Amino acid sequence: MAKPVGPRCNLACSYCYYLETEGMYGGARPPTMSLGLLETYIRQYIEASLGPVVAFTWHGGEPTLAGLAFFEQVVALQARHRPDGVTIHNTLQTNSVSLDDAWCRFFKAHAFLVGVSLDGPQALHDVYRVDKAGRPTFERVRHGLQLLDRHGVETNILTTLHAANAPHPLE
Repeated sequence: MAKPVGPRCNLACSYCYYLETEGMYGGARPPTMSLGLLETYIRQYIEASLGPVVAFTWHGGEPTLAGLAFFEQVVALQARHRPDGVTIHNTLQTNSVSLDDAWCRFFKAHAFLVGVSLDGPQALHDVYRVDKAGRPTFERVRHGLQLLDRHGVETNILTTLHAANAPHPLE
């Protein structure tokens, strides 16, 4: 699992332990992984992987904060270091609030599996998943999911169980 922006996120979910780790940077914004480190990571990860499939997982914080150009570099570097006969798979976990058509076209073109963080229906999701201004995020997450679906991107849902949604597993 790679965290190209470390704990940096565009949300402020009250249960998130990454909020505290952002403070480790003395008020400065946690850095995005440098392209040099990215290339070293990709090369070494591919070299260390056994078998014909290498699976990369991009996580955060919110990995899309690294920017689309960063992930274009990811797939270019993977292609450069991929040995013949090896297949590369990418998964990315996102809150989806900043996705747009360009992101979705990229995910589709490069066969990314995109996991979206959604904690249930709106009333349960919005209890803890709020943005930096304390505003609910359900509608923005849903919009991101709709964009992914419209572009035919393979998705799954990651749900964090918490005090508000755990008593309501069927919802």
